[in-house]
Amino acid sequence: MAHTNYQSTQLTDQHTPLLNCHSLACQYWLANPNPVQSVAETPDLAARSNTEKYTSMLKETRNMGILSLGIMGLLYVMPESVSKWDKDEMKFNTLGKKWKENISDGPIWDQDEWGINYIGHPYFGAAYYMVARNQGLGPLESGAYSFLMSSFLWEMGIEAFAEVPSKQDLIITPLIGSVIGEAFFIWEKRIEANHSQVMGSTFLGKTTLVLLNPAGTASAGINRLLNGGSSEAAGLQGGWVIQAPRSGFIPGEGQVIEPGWVGLEMKYGF
Repeated sequence: MAHTNYQSTQLTDQHTPLLNCHSLACQYWLANPNPVQSVAETPDLAARSNTEKYTSMLKETRNMGILSLGIMGLLYVMPESVSKWDKDEMKFNTLGKKWKENISDGPIWDQDEWGINYIGHPYFGAAYYMVARNQGLGPLESGAYSFLMSSFLWEMGIEAFAEVPSKQDLIITPLIGSVIGEAFFIWEKRIEANHSQVMGSTFLGKTTLVLLNPAGTASAGINRLLNGGSSEAAGLQGGWVIQAPRSGFIPGEGQVIEPGWVGLEMKYGF
């Protein structure tokens, strides 16, 4: 930074008002004398009390449970070649028995495709990690949360109703997921500090933020649905849609009955 003190032949302390700057960088430094904070520890997160953090985490954990049930429902309706679930054994009246059998038989080394075990599962581990990190928890706490959620909520919880727990998933999901999650968290904060832009594009920036934190985005949508908040916001939004059964008379077709259904509506605003 170029600077000149015309009123003294002595070296001037950088904080003196007599300092004259000849560059934008110098002028910015004088206007912002405090050190720049790490993008990974923004003031709003660092200032939250433990009570606030853990109260918020309870709500996020509830939302992760709802989201996990939705994912299981989606996998159930997909072809068995994708889910690798034997639907003939997933009867409602025997689900409890099936869960106990799968827990007793596992964990085992599964035979899933490489991409599912070493790309898909770490990505979901990173998603759990990001949920905790964005509520103000530190890296170790967030890693522990990723382990608890991926192991006990999903692998040995919901998914155990359909298949035997996997050794790879219990290890790889939270371990590699936490490393990836911390990188995602840093990138997320840098993009937000850049006015949610990537390469000068707000659309690309907001899309990247959704990909970096999919669980957090879905959780925000669940909160809006449960709290009755406004959905007129940028970014990805989601919510459950419930359609009750309907019936009506159509000329030429007679009485027509439409079955009820439950779906997940996703919207993207920018």
